Amino acid sequence: MVEIKEFLGRGFSSNVFLVMGEKNFLVDAGNGSIDKIVDRIGSDNIDIDRIILTHRHFDHTANAQELAKELGAQLFAQHKEADALSAGEDPTVLAQSFGKIMPPLEVNNLEDEYLDFKVIECPGHTDGGICLYQPEDKILFSGDTVFSAGGVGRTDLPTGNISELISSLERLNQLDVKDLYPGHGPSAIGNGNHHIKMALRNLKYL
Repeated sequence: MVEIKEFLGRGFSSNVFLVMGEKNFLVDAGNGSIDKIVDRIGSDNIDIDRIILTHRHFDHTANAQELAKELGAQLFAQHKEADALSAGEDPTVLAQSFGKIMPPLEVNNLEDEYLDFKVIECPGHTDGGICLYQPEDKILFSGDTVFSAGGVGRTDLPTGNISELISSLERLNQLDVKDLYPGHGPSAIGNGNHHIKMALRNLKYL
């Protein structure tokens, strides 16, 4: 069983999740101050093994380099996302939309599994976006693929594709999800599948 600490994003920042178990890691890095994250990890003497980025967008990755340096952790992402982040100033990262420049990051390619989490490729919001699923506790970190209350990530941004997003949601709908931890907004604890089904139904009616 893992323990999860949520750092909810404000404004133009994603949520960041601290996952504590056999090894400790972060899901996404956010955009803005890292003080609360670093203070919590430091005060509890938590060693961070890695930072997993669900996709390339700046609101999820802006703090990646700073957090990796502060925590002594490596960055990981699906290979398409890793390539974009490693390039620096790739327009599909959307840093310019925030009035920023994204430096090249040193990002490793994410494996198909990490610890007891399965890496599920979920293109649609971006072409290399991923979700992390832990079958034992029925936990899903969904990035911007699906949110609570039936919301989904935008598909009108570079590399987005609504047909691929529908297919991704259909795959997620086959999982047994109890707790849903999305990239933005509140988590859905206890009835994650309901929110995925709602999102799939909403998207098919668009």
